[in-house]
Amino acid sequence: MGVKDVITGAELLEALPVAVYTTDAEGRITFFNQAAADLWGHRPALGSDQWCGSWRLYWPDGRPMPHDQCPMALTLKEGRPVRGIEGIAERPDGTRVNFLPFPTPLRDAAGRLTGAINLLMDITEQHQAEVELARLAAIVTSSDDAIISKSLEGRITSWNAAATRIFGYQPAEVVGQPITRIIPPELHDDEKRILAQLARGERIEHYETVRVAKDGHLIEVSLSVSVLRDRFGKIIGASKVARDITERKQAERLQHLLIEELNHRVKNTLATVQAIAGQVLASQRERESLRLRLRRTYPGPGASPYPAHA
Repeated sequence: MGVKDVITGAELLEALPVAVYTTDAEGRITFFNQAAADLWGHRPALGSDQWCGSWRLYWPDGRPMPHDQCPMALTLKEGRPVRGIEGIAERPDGTRVNFLPFPTPLRDAAGRLTGAINLLMDITEQHQAEVELARLAAIVTSSDDAIISKSLEGRITSWNAAATRIFGYQPAEVVGQPITRIIPPELHDDEKRILAQLARGERIEHYETVRVAKDGHLIEVSLSVSVLRDRFGKIIGASKVARDITERKQAERLQHLLIEELNHRVKNTLATVQAIAGQVLASQRERESLRLRLRRTYPGPGASPYPAHA
């Protein structure tokens, strides 16, 4: 193997796709790779800039982190690796990067501290994903609608507080159980059809159906169902949003009943008026004119009992 074939440690570190840098025992930066420069957004001065090449540092809660209190400074001051402390690096252009450092002390053959090496993992996407998950979890928890997820085999995998309020089951009673526990037996075939559609990646738009509560009473609901996919895009289940529309449907039925009753009463009243008028009016022409006028006023069953106005 020739001299040119020998790869130095610096070349290895430079080739790494993660940010790596080193310091001397006083914290002065002695080396950084391109990935570190990209993470910091600038290139610190070797031999003078200390502790970390970031323009500004912050703790995860947003408080400023002095450079001499960063994990690398702690490692050099205490002579030990520091793990599990997250930070936020601000670049000169104002953009910020969430990172996880792994500073480790370096020692010579005699055990004397000669410096440290630090690896910085960019966890910005992970942090954003965690924030999004927390936001979605808050929405699910506070929703007035039952939000239930299930596997493609039809087993319940999650159950929010609104589902407990509407159906009466606690999560521990239903998670892992078949979704058919809250579906009337006569609608089980519909559930099989829905699972087949979900397996094909089809979304189930809003539709109205009936479900069964823990105490056995029927609940009218409006459902929408969406597929759930893993990070590879594979369909792994479904999410159901169920809105209790029992009161609305009862109000609609009552309204329909009242309108039917009103139609019946108005029809009888008009028939009486027409009969009396038929006895009072002398000519057939007058009786026919009145009959047509009454018909325009009340067209028949199912129509509004109130007169139409031009």
